[in-house]
Amino acid sequence: MRVLYLGLDPERYPTKVIHYPVIRTERVFSSQAEEAISLWSEFTHAIFTSRTSVFYWKQDLRRKTVIAIGSATAELLHCPLVSQTPTQEGIIDLLKTIDLQDAFVFLPHSRRSRPHLREFLEKQNVRHIALELYDTRVQKPDIPISLETVDEIVFTSPSTVEGFLKIFGKIPEDRKLTCIGPVTEAALFSYRKFEWEL
Repeated sequence: MRVLYLGLDPERYPTKVIHYPVIRTERVFSSQAEEAISLWSEFTHAIFTSRTSVFYWKQDLRRKTVIAIGSATAELLHCPLVSQTPTQEGIIDLLKTIDLQDAFVFLPHSRRSRPHLREFLEKQNVRHIALELYDTRVQKPDIPISLETVDEIVFTSPSTVEGFLKIFGKIPEDRKLTCIGPVTEAALFSYRKFEWEL
C-alpha cells in the first residue's frame, strides 16, 4: 500500500510513507516574543499545543508546570501533564482540574490555531500571554506525484487539508483518507460537505 503523508513528521507514522509536505512553518518574531522572554521567570505554567511550538521555543522549562496536547508533543517535553484527548478541549478539561488562581500561563501557538484555549483562559481570568510563535504556510513540494499511484492519504492538520485542496483541487473519493485527530477530521468533513453541496 502506498501512503501519501502530507504533514511534517513522517517518521511518526507507523508505516512507510511517501512524504509530500503540503505545509511548512515559519517562526514569527515580534515584540510580544521579547516580552515573553523578559517575563519568563514569572511564568508558572507553559502549555504546548504542538510539536512545532516546542521546536521553536527554546527557553528552559524547569520549574514550570508543563502541559502537552498529546503524546507526540509530550515526547519532546519530558514528563509534562498530558491532556486525555489531543485537542484544545482536552487541555481545557485538564486545566479545570488544576488550581490556576495564582498562575501565570505561557501559551505559544500558531497564527492559525483555534481560539478556544485563549478564550477559556480569558473567561477564567487566568493571567496569561498567548504568543503567536509560528505561522503555517501552504507549499507545493517539488516532488512529482500522481494520486493514481496512491492508496491512502494522511492529513495531519486542517492546514494539510487546505494545502491538498490548493494543489489538487478536490478530495478524491476513491482513496482511503486518514485524519490525525478530530479537528483534522472535522476540517476534512467540512470541505467534502462543501464539495457535495456544489
